[in-house]
Amino acid sequence: MKIISKVIPAIFAFVISSSVMAAELPEVIGSDTTSGLNSLGRVSVSGINGSPDDAIEALRKKAGAIGGGKLRVIALSTPADSSLWTGNAEVYR
Repeated sequence: MKIISKVIPAIFAFVISSSVMAAELPEVIGSDTTSGLNSLGRVSVSGINGSPDDAIEALRKKAGAIGGGKLRVIALSTPADSSLWTGNAEVYR
């Protein structure tokens, strides 16, 4: 009984914290949905190891840090012989 009383609150806390963390990251949008949104500026990342998704995730984190709710990826690139990604995005409220 003591184990259950400790496990259930731990699971509940994990679920709540996971949903809060996911809600904090801005949504990636296309250029066709930016009208009427207020731009907060641009963010950029470089030297991101992995895939394009990893670079986009890093852009989302930077956009969230400046209070963005949405972002439009402008560019993603990597040298042909590297898995280090560079990218930039416009951030919107």
